[in-house]
Amino acid sequence: MKMQIRFNLVANLAAVLAITSVAPLAQADWKIVERPNPLGPGSAVDVLQDGKPMARLVHGEGQIKPFLHVFGTDEELVTNPGLDKSGKGAGLFNHHRGIFIGWNRVSSELGTYDMWHRGGPGQGRYDIVKFENTTSKNSGSIVAHIKWRAAKKDASGSDVMLSERRTFIVSRPGGEYTQVDARFELKAERDVSLGGDLQHAGIHFRAHTEVAKRNKETSYLWEPIEAEGKGRVIHDNHQWARLLFPIGKRWYTAQEMNAPKNGVKELSWRDYGRFGYFLPKQLKKGESFNLNFRFAIEEVDAPANAPKQSEAQAKASHQLCAKRYKAFLKSLK
Repeated sequence: MKMQIRFNLVANLAAVLAITSVAPLAQADWKIVERPNPLGPGSAVDVLQDGKPMARLVHGEGQIKPFLHVFGTDEELVTNPGLDKSGKGAGLFNHHRGIFIGWNRVSSELGTYDMWHRGGPGQGRYDIVKFENTTSKNSGSIVAHIKWRAAKKDASGSDVMLSERRTFIVSRPGGEYTQVDARFELKAERDVSLGGDLQHAGIHFRAHTEVAKRNKETSYLWEPIEAEGKGRVIHDNHQWARLLFPIGKRWYTAQEMNAPKNGVKELSWRDYGRFGYFLPKQLKKGESFNLNFRFAIEEVDAPANAPKQSEAQAKASHQLCAKRYKAFLKSLK
């Protein structure tokens, strides 16, 4: 009897160990939910992890352009909504919204349009024609097919200047920070010039409007570290830029990483929390312009020398940004 009991115990233990060894680790539940925008006009596409919002694409009627929100530790917005719930402009330079792309001079045979400040009927506008959203065990992906339309039409009846496939892959590496891989695949439907100036064109991040009232508390790091410029940094090897900013009693960083093939020459930054890379481009009909960026947004320790980081904190932050940039480059291979 004792031998039988012992045998059963051993067998049961073996079975448990076998199940444990082959059972997958618990994964976060990622979902994509399309719904009306709860914070203002237009529509929203939410990326949820275990029911908690990580990011939100805002688009549609009442919005001047599609853009991506990012949420903080307690589901607070860390990016600028631009509009209040009634649809009125809110805060400083409210045309800057979340993670976004645009040029203030998009020119073709159909005219020149400001696809940075304005959008809507009678103007250049962004029209999302379909979504191909997906989830995996580690991320949620928004894929939007977008037409950049003029206010005029050509002889064939087309008003499309550019066709775009925009992808935002949202993940939480190690559960430590929010990562957004942003891909913009543009195709010229006619000869098009994407121009303007570095303050009003490119791919940018805009922190919440609260930050504009606390602009003395923001600070930047970037690589190459030796490059300097007040609001404008010119260099042939832009790698990444990082903004430190406050939201309520918390502190956050937002890092934008630039793929070498993007062809970036200039970094634009402002102390009120808007920064990004400028990329003018001339495109012939049928030509493609593909851009890859990665954003990393996370809550961090309060600056030791508030509102500025200590030398040790800044050094550690620079090293972390460099490490993440190296991982980004590896992902592009």
